[in-house]
Amino acid sequence: MSYKLLGEGVMILEKSLEALREVEAIIFDCDGTIIDHTESYYLADKVTACIILDRLYGLKVLLGEDVDDALSKLSMLGGFNNDWYKTTLVIQSILLRAGGQVKRLRKSLGRVNDVESYVERCLVEKSSPEAVRAGVRWLSEKASENYGRFMKLSDFEEMIDSEAEKIGRDQLIRDLREALGPLESYGSGLLTTLYDEIFLGEEGISEKYGAHPRHVSWKGMLDRERILISSETLEALRQLVPKGLGIMTGRGRWETERALSQLAQHFDLESSLFSADLPKKLDKPEPSAIIECAKRLGAEKVAYVGDAYEDLLLVRKARERGLEAFFIGVLTNPYALDLFVKDRADALIDDVNLLPRIFERGKTFWRPY
Repeated sequence: MSYKLLGEGVMILEKSLEALREVEAIIFDCDGTIIDHTESYYLADKVTACIILDRLYGLKVLLGEDVDDALSKLSMLGGFNNDWYKTTLVIQSILLRAGGQVKRLRKSLGRVNDVESYVERCLVEKSSPEAVRAGVRWLSEKASENYGRFMKLSDFEEMIDSEAEKIGRDQLIRDLREALGPLESYGSGLLTTLYDEIFLGEEGISEKYGAHPRHVSWKGMLDRERILISSETLEALRQLVPKGLGIMTGRGRWETERALSQLAQHFDLESSLFSADLPKKLDKPEPSAIIECAKRLGAEKVAYVGDAYEDLLLVRKARERGLEAFFIGVLTNPYALDLFVKDRADALIDDVNLLPRIFERGKTFWRPY
């Protein structure tokens, strides 16, 4: 079954065209789909890694665009919906290659009062020193080698364990994981606590968790986010689907509403699900959340709009559970196109604001792909 172009920037699987026009509700992923997260989540990944490597191990590192590239590749493996998982892999990979005679200098992180200096270290083109680049390169290469396969954190940690044992750094890696703590919730361990304080900021920690930051008191990354979808697009979509618009995302509700601001009014937030606020067993690509979201919206046929491999897998698993669901991929990830075509996404769009064209019943311009 082939794809055809529905005008510039829109590709639809030929067999899905008419079915998509019968969709009753549209459910959105957030990051990379309707919110540009490269200056928030990706930057928080790097800043968290930079602080931990410096404060606990004395490694003065610069983390550049090569890390962003590795993070984009991890997003296309299906098991990295949570950025805590990406961040721990960046730290482990760097310490694996840059470790040498490095030992843990501190038992605790303490207060970090110079967050902006770490942010500056993560706004560079290339990571350094060379040993750090080697660690990032190793992670990027392993992600590339497994492109098209479902991979999760434990799969990568098995590879790290194997490499660490060969070069005598297995104890160093074990010590690091113990220092980072469980990746379960804010407050469960060092990484999760520091990460959320960097991403959400002092206001977010107070409002979301009712807590005072343990390590970092600053403004957070949310103000760096850029909205990708327009109010006009959302209003058009609300006119095209009878059951409305929902959200099913890996982030929490507080930060979602904060980022979307006035645009949040276009979504049925009470029918939406935010897996960062739910048990980890409901993380994408587990389909229970999208099935529940469709049920709350009262829709039997839904389209899910996302940018990463876990989003496509989520829809596939939901179909296996009986939901009539379609996947529309937004091509904001540079590694998405080939995989989405190979796995037969129902539609692909260059820009989320082209989405109404898929559901309109007007004239179409076809060209084979």
